[in-house]
Amino acid sequence: MLKIIFVLTTVLLIRAFPKHKPIFSGPYQALKCGSNRNTSAQEVFIFDNKKGYLYYFDRTKEKFKPLSQRVNKGIYWNSMEEIASRLELNKLIGNKLVITYIDYLNQKDSQKRIIEKSINLRWLVMHTFYKKNSKSTFSRKDNCIWVDPQKVSTSY
Repeated sequence: MLKIIFVLTTVLLIRAFPKHKPIFSGPYQALKCGSNRNTSAQEVFIFDNKKGYLYYFDRTKEKFKPLSQRVNKGIYWNSMEEIASRLELNKLIGNKLVITYIDYLNQKDSQKRIIEKSINLRWLVMHTFYKKNSKSTFSRKDNCIWVDPQKVSTSY
């Protein structure tokens, strides 16, 4: 009986503490997710560790800027997209970074595509939920790692 309690306690302690330490650059942290996928399409998120807002690192000015101020050079079609993020605080299971991406591009009959990414910052696991309309959904699970916010560029 004592061995069972010892094994359970050991397993719980291993799960309770994070695998890796986050890398900070001021109040900013960065995650690279999708390392378990066979493709090279890995996603990078730079976020504020207090509120969870997304940022990018402007290499010309050497400072972090909100993702909403990013200007991509190129041809713009009739695209309309929204990106929102927040940090959900939970001391028991760990904090979560929740990112919601809504895409209105090339959709018929006012349908939109919603992608919600939920990243557990303790266990470094990202769950992605895709919704094309109110009926069709599917999900995917990816692993994440901490990266230096000043040495990566964001996915969005």
